[in-house]
Amino acid sequence: MTNSSRISEIINMLYKNNKKKALIRDLLLEDPGRFRHFSRKFQGILFDFSRCAVTEKDLSALLELAEVAGVSEARAALFAGEPINNSENRAVLHPLWRSLEFDTLLESEEAKECRQAHERMLAVARALHDGFLPFGPRDDSTRIRHIVHVGIGGSLLGPRLLSEAFPGGARTPAVHFISSVDAWERERLLASISPTETAIVLVSKSFTTSEVLAHARRLVQWQAAALDPDAATKRLFAVTSAAEKAAAFGVPSDHIMQMGEWTGGRFSLWSPVGLTAAVTMGPDAFERLCAGGEAMDRHFREAPPAENLPIIHGLLSCWQRNVQSRSCRGIIPYDGRLRGLPGWLQQVQMESNGKCVTQSGEPVTLATSPVVLGDCGTDAQHALFQAFHQGTEVVPLDFIGVIRPDHDDYAAQTELLSHLLAQASALAVGRDAEQTARMMEAEGKSPEQITALLPHRVMPGNRPSNVFMLDALTPENLGMLLVLYEHSVFVESVIWKINAFDQWGVELGKVMAGSIGPALSGTPGAGHGIPGLDGLVEYVKDRLN
Repeated sequence: MTNSSRISEIINMLYKNNKKKALIRDLLLEDPGRFRHFSRKFQGILFDFSRCAVTEKDLSALLELAEVAGVSEARAALFAGEPINNSENRAVLHPLWRSLEFDTLLESEEAKECRQAHERMLAVARALHDGFLPFGPRDDSTRIRHIVHVGIGGSLLGPRLLSEAFPGGARTPAVHFISSVDAWERERLLASISPTETAIVLVSKSFTTSEVLAHARRLVQWQAAALDPDAATKRLFAVTSAAEKAAAFGVPSDHIMQMGEWTGGRFSLWSPVGLTAAVTMGPDAFERLCAGGEAMDRHFREAPPAENLPIIHGLLSCWQRNVQSRSCRGIIPYDGRLRGLPGWLQQVQMESNGKCVTQSGEPVTLATSPVVLGDCGTDAQHALFQAFHQGTEVVPLDFIGVIRPDHDDYAAQTELLSHLLAQASALAVGRDAEQTARMMEAEGKSPEQITALLPHRVMPGNRPSNVFMLDALTPENLGMLLVLYEHSVFVESVIWKINAFDQWGVELGKVMAGSIGPALSGTPGAGHGIPGLDGLVEYVKDRLN
């Protein structure tokens, strides 16, 4: 039997067994020790998956699926620096930014460049964290109160998540993130800040990203109008793998930080792309974040599959997608500092595994990436959870909680965590007709009212979720959580036999936009050549010009 055949056989077996599976409520009632059997802990993170409808037999089958699919071999290839991004013939080396062991996989000159980029990033971050430009005197002429970070996708989502999680102190400059090519937010921002007190950070791997360069040109003009050329360039920084293009744009050479061609954007926050985050949280905390990420790397490499958090999480994601046929997945952090986590994970998940062909170019035989959505609890409870509880689409959720707060209002923290635990439980066990009728009777409802309202107030339950609990929101714990998600997505890709590290689907719309723009602006002879778009282009052009 071939590898692919055995994968299909295991999935089909799990699917058939699932048809006669007990409800999550029954599994929880029948096994008082279910939490102990279906949870794992690593350092400051608890992973509780007891509210997924898997049994010990199912988990064993999923672990066999990982073995048959070659998760261990793929993991070894990843960390050995083999070119596992086969469509671009490129190694996937972003974990090096966490370990800083560049010499193990890179030629000596490139390893040296990476070390220098990391050290330069920390030096720049240290000065900016204190509110001053680097590489010069610390006085009013070098005071920085604002940082404008320009990037898109992976060049922004990770740094923004970290900056919101660890926002810095009173001396730390306010950070403003600009991504969309929409100029409204940028112009509103520039009207409210001073060019003399602002540093600009341009993040683009290729330094050809149209959205980044469009903003960059406007920002440079804005500062040039108020500052002499030397003062303006002292406030301009770049993170890129194309240093020569950044230099040609006008960024001083000692303000350019290399990120490496092998650093995928959605996995880049550990590299100098994280400069802005290192400013807000402080360079020492940023290094602690990387240390936490490296600890999860080691756990992923060394822990047995049955105890391995990323492997189990990735297998359960495949279970939800391929056995339970769930097309969506929700990420609900119960801590406002993690409001950027759903957006960051949307890209990590959907850009990595939103593929329809295998690594060999054949059509996939299993459904791949779910749609990822989410928001912070308890806000999400008043927006998303109606559909989660009673909608026709069952959406598996990841709840993320932080046990110890960084404030002294323990009553509020207890209430917050109570809501998290209540939602995970309510989704799992629901409320049947008998329980609902008794509740309404206790509310004083008449028999007629109970009959009329009963179908509307029953909660079907059997809605699965995972619960992650961080002991505290420390750089180390957040680093571990983010790397856990990175490797979980990689495990999925191995099961699905797809390449998690390219993103060709991003390109087509951007290419088309290049021909539509001249047509909209009325450039003589410009045509877009796109079927069915003429009428809409003419409509917009008539009202734009």
